[in-house]
Amino acid sequence: MDLTNILGALTGNDAVGAISQNLKIDSKQVSSVITAALPSLLGAMQKNASTEAGASSLAKALGDHAGSAGNIISNLKATDLTDGNKILSHIFGGNLSNVIGGISKSSGVSSNGVSSILASIAPSLLALLGKQNGNSGAAGLTGMLGALLGGGQQQSSGLGSILGAAMKDNDGDGKPDILGGLGSIFGKK
Repeated sequence: MDLTNILGALTGNDAVGAISQNLKIDSKQVSSVITAALPSLLGAMQKNASTEAGASSLAKALGDHAGSAGNIISNLKATDLTDGNKILSHIFGGNLSNVIGGISKSSGVSSNGVSSILASIAPSLLALLGKQNGNSGAAGLTGMLGALLGGGQQQSSGLGSILGAAMKDNDGDGKPDILGGLGSIFGKK
């Protein structure tokens, strides 16, 4: 599975429809938030996996969720937002509000809406990545995430390369640079 497949699994009509129906948020907004957030989620996971403790913790979380990868739509329909918020807090740490704020500003979706959408997809994203990582454990995480973002040895897609480059934080604001450029995509300044 590459980044395109993961993005497709989370932004397909059935997935977006399930989230839209649960949260009462327009499906176009749900899709735009997920598309904007995925590089940030993967980039933060990659950063967390760069330490031994972070990689071990992430590998355990992926393993715990991997069994539910087979039925993503059911997972999204029955999402536990509390669990999703805990996952987001572990992934982003103190930068969570900055990331949510950046996605909210660029997409035009309220911060509460962005937070709910991200909490909805977080368990499913871990399930998909857990299935991808298989039995590789902590040792395989950095390579897998790097490949998904286009920075690994196996570049899985052109999209991964673009998103990998966009994950850089050249201005040092704690948010991937892609968040600053999304305003032009969504017509926001």
